[in-house]
Amino acid sequence: MSGPVPAEDEYRRRLALRRDALANTQKRVERLGNLRLVLVLLGLGLLLLPLFVRQGAPWWGLLPVALAFAVLGRALDRAQRQERALGGAVRYYEDGLARIEERWRQLPSDGVALGVPYRGGHHPADDLDLFGPNSLFQLLDRTVTAEGARTLARWLTEPAEVEELRARQAAAIELAQALDVSEALASAAAGDDHRAVEDQALLAWAEGGPPLPRPGLLQLLGVVLPALFLSAFGWWAFTAQRGPMVWTGLLIIATVVATRKMIGARAQVLSGPERALSRYAKLIETVEALPLSSPRLKAVQDKLRVQGEPAAARIQRLRRLVEYLEWRLNAFFGLSLSPALLWELNLVLRTERWRQETGPALRGWFLAIGELEALASFGALLRERPDYCLPTFVEGPATFKAQGLSHPLIDRKKVVANDLSLDGPGSVLLLSGSNMSGKSTLLRSVGLAVVMARAGAPVAARQLELTPLELMTSVRIVDSLAAGTSHFYAELLRLKAIVDRAKDGRPLLYLLDEVLHGTNSRERYLGAVAVIRWLASTGAMGIVTTHDLSLAKVKERLPPQKARNQHFSDEVQGDRIHFDYHLRDGPIQSTNALRLMRAVGIDLDYEED
Repeated sequence: MSGPVPAEDEYRRRLALRRDALANTQKRVERLGNLRLVLVLLGLGLLLLPLFVRQGAPWWGLLPVALAFAVLGRALDRAQRQERALGGAVRYYEDGLARIEERWRQLPSDGVALGVPYRGGHHPADDLDLFGPNSLFQLLDRTVTAEGARTLARWLTEPAEVEELRARQAAAIELAQALDVSEALASAAAGDDHRAVEDQALLAWAEGGPPLPRPGLLQLLGVVLPALFLSAFGWWAFTAQRGPMVWTGLLIIATVVATRKMIGARAQVLSGPERALSRYAKLIETVEALPLSSPRLKAVQDKLRVQGEPAAARIQRLRRLVEYLEWRLNAFFGLSLSPALLWELNLVLRTERWRQETGPALRGWFLAIGELEALASFGALLRERPDYCLPTFVEGPATFKAQGLSHPLIDRKKVVANDLSLDGPGSVLLLSGSNMSGKSTLLRSVGLAVVMARAGAPVAARQLELTPLELMTSVRIVDSLAAGTSHFYAELLRLKAIVDRAKDGRPLLYLLDEVLHGTNSRERYLGAVAVIRWLASTGAMGIVTTHDLSLAKVKERLPPQKARNQHFSDEVQGDRIHFDYHLRDGPIQSTNALRLMRAVGIDLDYEED
């Protein structure tokens, strides 16, 4: 029995099919456009022909031309929608192949402007490249809406509880196997960049603002005055008596002037988010129709209803109201029929009714779509990287046991995987090694594995077993000239944040890279011993890296079975230093700073005291 088709092969097969279909659809769009142009020219000919033949007006022929033009218009609209959908599918598979082939760093999404909740401070996002160019967010991101990007960013920085994580994992497994679902989302979102649409203005309108004063009176005026004006207009047409029409027109003008500021402000609010309505309507309609089965995904679909009615139907209703409202901006309609029909007043009243009935549910719909997009991002990673696993969460004392752990942001053809196991509450792994040997990379691999696991995503390991750990890091320390903060002082602030968090008593995993390397060796040793012993006393579990051989002796100052040494080594091959990045037991026995200086051409006389 043959196994599942590899994602790369299936992507290439579907990409070829969608490109062929897109090319055919583009030709159809071009043909329909040309036919409509022919009809326009034919209509102009029918209008101008009497000027040349000087007899009979063939304008009766305009009716079938107009009907044919309308029919072609609808066909062209359908073809253009199909073109956009196929374009979205093509882009999805092109981007998927870029990720499989390790070209994902060239893709535009990096999360910098789309919902990075942490910049600076003491969050692991600062140390683990969660956001920005070449980041975890960029690797994971398949979202197409601003809310989807914000949801993914939030999940990466706000660890979830185990029950929720297991539900997300089950959803990711289903979506990894349902490529049609991922393609449907990409197709529904095609045409424009959803994340460029400002949905916050629409949400602010839907959730806030006082109701219109005396809506009953406004509704009465909106119906009665246009009816009276049309009746008066008909009376004038048949009797030539203008009085009733003039008086009714004055009443309409008075109503427009009295309500202009109030109605105009509400109409203006709706003008901007109209694009968001069109895009979300199609996306929500697609999600409602998806064949989803896992409880987490069914819960998303269940959120897209109000009083038993699908969310897409309600959004389409508002979208049409806003579209009709925009007619007032047409020069001819806005100066003729719009005032007579109190068009703006009536449309604003109908949108206000929609806001009262449906507005409170809008944010929930956007959040539901964002959750599905984030889950689809996890599913795509699981599909495209079958060597990754979904971690197993266990109960009991703090645990972290990984087989084949690697760094997800390093090219998979080059990255080296290692097995790593920590020894439980109060333990510390002392990770020594020379410069460039891989200590910081392993530290970040552990940190990213915890972040991805606590988000519900697959992790870069063959197998990972852990308890729900809270993560604190001190890896990338940045000084600040503006704030007068030195590198050493910035590191002390980071250590203080870790110590303060350990006081809470929650299971904590801390990662310290080159601890206290901004001071002399003696004080570094004494300070490191004090910090590690105190953290061990709270039950915190950690990894501390160093290339200072003296710090490897910290093990002697801790209780038995609570400290363990491992290291990365290097090998001199001629005038070059070779690193294999494999983790070994015990402390490192040599350093390589002088050898590295010689390797880059700083070949001086080095004398020891």
